[in-house]
Amino acid sequence: MCQTFWRQTRAQYESPELRFENLHMMPKPLRPEGVPIWVGGSINPRVVTRLARFGTGWIPWGPDAADLARAIPRMRAALREAGRDPSDLQVVGRPALHHHADGTLDIARTMADVPPLLAAGGVTDVRLNVRVPEDESAALEHLSAITARFRATVSDHLSELPSSHP
Repeated sequence: MCQTFWRQTRAQYESPELRFENLHMMPKPLRPEGVPIWVGGSINPRVVTRLARFGTGWIPWGPDAADLARAIPRMRAALREAGRDPSDLQVVGRPALHHHADGTLDIARTMADVPPLLAAGGVTDVRLNVRVPEDESAALEHLSAITARFRATVSDHLSELPSSHP
């Protein structure tokens, strides 16, 4: 239903539960296809159906998140079976967070888990849930260090790929 509002100037919609016509929503999203919708879950019929109908990206959970190299091809196959072309599927990968003895983030060890995620084939987004210092300058310093190490790690990974890789 949200996609109807995003795409139509004067929206109309009908389902067994809801019916409306000549409604509008402004402002429209900048992207003509609307706001990206990320669907989280393990590979099961309900998640596959939601992702096939509405999803831009998949946030794997549980065993699927732990074994992306096997889960991504399985999800792509399930989407194909559901009638969706999986070629544009975006997938989240989450490296394990490693900490020093004092509890601070060990950025180098954490980033060492990024290349295997990228090598899984299909991870398009890497997300870290890190604590950010309350002090603005400390937060900027912390996030800048993480970002710099992430960029270097991804750059190193890309430079090691065969030249025929897209």
